[in-house]
Amino acid sequence: MRNRNLLLLILPLFVTLSALPTFGQTPPGGDVVMVLSFENTSNRPEYNWVGESFANSVAELLNKPGLIVVSNDERELAYQRLRLPATVIPSRATAIKLAREAKATMIVIGTYSVTTPPETSESGDAKAEKQPTEAYVQVTGRVIKVNEGRTMGGVLDGAWATWQFDFGGLLTTLQNIQGRIAYQILYQRDKSLPFSQNQLMQEATKIPQRAFESYVKGVQLSERDPKRANYLKNALRFYGDANGAAVYPQAAFELGRFYMIDGKWKEATEYFTKLQKKDPHYTEAAFYAGLGYAKLGDLGRALASLVPLSADMPLIGIYNNAGAVAVQASREEKKEAERARLLEQGTSFLDKAAKSAPEDQMVHFNYAYSLFLAGKYAEVAEQLRPVITADPRDGQAYFLFAKALEKIGKTEAATAADDQARRYLQTYAKWQTEWQKSQTTSNVTLRMRDVLSRDDVAGFLRQAAVAASVDAGSGTQDLLVKARDLYQAGRDDEALPELHRVVMIEPTNAEAYLLSGRINQRRGDQEAAIAALKTAIFWDPKLIDAHILLGRIFLERGDRGEATKYASSAMTIDANNQEAIALQRQVTMGKN
Repeated sequence: MRNRNLLLLILPLFVTLSALPTFGQTPPGGDVVMVLSFENTSNRPEYNWVGESFANSVAELLNKPGLIVVSNDERELAYQRLRLPATVIPSRATAIKLAREAKATMIVIGTYSVTTPPETSESGDAKAEKQPTEAYVQVTGRVIKVNEGRTMGGVLDGAWATWQFDFGGLLTTLQNIQGRIAYQILYQRDKSLPFSQNQLMQEATKIPQRAFESYVKGVQLSERDPKRANYLKNALRFYGDANGAAVYPQAAFELGRFYMIDGKWKEATEYFTKLQKKDPHYTEAAFYAGLGYAKLGDLGRALASLVPLSADMPLIGIYNNAGAVAVQASREEKKEAERARLLEQGTSFLDKAAKSAPEDQMVHFNYAYSLFLAGKYAEVAEQLRPVITADPRDGQAYFLFAKALEKIGKTEAATAADDQARRYLQTYAKWQTEWQKSQTTSNVTLRMRDVLSRDDVAGFLRQAAVAASVDAGSGTQDLLVKARDLYQAGRDDEALPELHRVVMIEPTNAEAYLLSGRINQRRGDQEAAIAALKTAIFWDPKLIDAHILLGRIFLERGDRGEATKYASSAMTIDANNQEAIALQRQVTMGKN
């Protein structure tokens, strides 16, 4: 809470500083970025897939400490809420509306054009049957600050200059271009990045080019288009061939969805289970794998998918399905002790779900049935009342309601409920015969959630990202100590990430910026060092070491005027500081 209040206090300062040349980058933390599909400005619709590839790839590359990235699912949901077709390229005003819908503070937009040289024969004559040479793509990207409604930039030579990222290259180098754009966006925000452009380029091109292209083309097609599956299978094959049979998780997930929509649960679960916990869409894949196994009658594997997932992602749909599967498994279990354990497990899941979602009648029906099997008939009646109120034609609910009331001696109410069960339950006679013979209810169907709310998943992941970015832990001093030790040991690449964690927790920590400046000076990146040191001085004007180091850098650059300014400010802070005195002597040497 202390750090959140601090962020509210310093927010006006961030806005003021955004126009100053000495503070070109915003300290990490606080921004939420959404990347929109880039617009194809060439008359080549066969390359429309390139635009969506930017939305997918650049968003993933921007997912670094200090930025919260709007996922592709969240982006699609924003389009749906504004009733915009997913393929539309929005105007700037509409893009800002989309960003606000997704609670983003920054939008990345762009345009591109694709050109191909004329097809020629060896003699130079144009021939349609010849294979064309490689296509060339020219890309322009921009970042819009949502609240201000203008393109982000900085002051250059006394005037405001917007950031525009222009890159071009062969279409086969598309991922490389996306990496360069992502790096420039990150670098403009924070010039003391803990990684180089080459490192980000390696991340951008980790998916083989042919696999990447096949995947993007596949997901552009409708969900039932057979060509979609072909593209995705090609993506998996190209990826596996280049990576020792490893799995392309995004392609595997989309293939799982393709077969799930077609009702082919065996194939769907095969692809869903290829995803690992670290992969994007793992939550949905595990959920749908659990659902698929349940539909195939493999309740053990269904529980193996859903139970661990419930601990990581405590959502109502997951609790409901885990509970329903456990209860169903208990009905089929022969061993008394295991049957009791499964019923208790299922009841526990459903109890949590019912308390979290008092209006969810599917959950309450399942919870009521688990209580029914446990013989807690009074509680069954309480759980079923809202179910019947919500759907007065629910014959199964009326049947269980009647039997529960009968068990607790409420004969008149039980008879009335039984009359409604006779009316609305088409198989009432069969159910009643079984009940009279064995007091069992084997025909009751537990109710499974067939769709995991993308809103719920996106909301949970967003909350987790926000919590991580504003972690109010008390470890800033420990992180600083660790960063200092790494710096002293010459391990700069390891020190910088620790400093980024510090400023995410405490964006006004001047010492973190000072140490970042020292590291960048040692690396030879004077621009990044100057930016970090000026930020340190902004947050702590009396931080003499930052003044002295800035003076030395400007002296080394031959800018005696700036060096003199910082030497003077250092002497003002402490006229007895030996390093300040030495700097003062250096800047005055050679003066007339």
